[in-house]
Amino acid sequence: MELVRLLAEGCRSELEIWGCLAVLGGPGMPPFTQQRRIEVAGEVFVLDAAYDEVRLAVEMDGAAWHGSRAQRERDIRRDALLATAGWQTLRFGFRRMTTEPERCRAEIRAVHAARRRLFGAERVR
Repeated sequence: MELVRLLAEGCRSELEIWGCLAVLGGPGMPPFTQQRRIEVAGEVFVLDAAYDEVRLAVEMDGAAWHGSRAQRERDIRRDALLATAGWQTLRFGFRRMTTEPERCRAEIRAVHAARRRLFGAERVR
């Protein structure tokens, strides 16, 4: 049933399914939006996972989609454009996500917490 939901919500690869179940859906993880569409500078991007309240994107990079030099350059450009709108992007490859899921979760939680402090401080000003 969970697999059907993930596919219906837009998971496009085995890595995204793994990431949603084993990493992003793991213990202590904040809720996220899957396949979040965002427009920046007239271009529409689809984020694998997003934490809207802190403008944090998590991208799960499999070799099939992100293995070439040209694709890596597109990813760098995309991340730079997202940064102009205040988004920070964390990228995780297949090997890291599947062999170190707790380290990936810890990194996401740490950046999420730091950005919550940052966004909270901005609201006070």
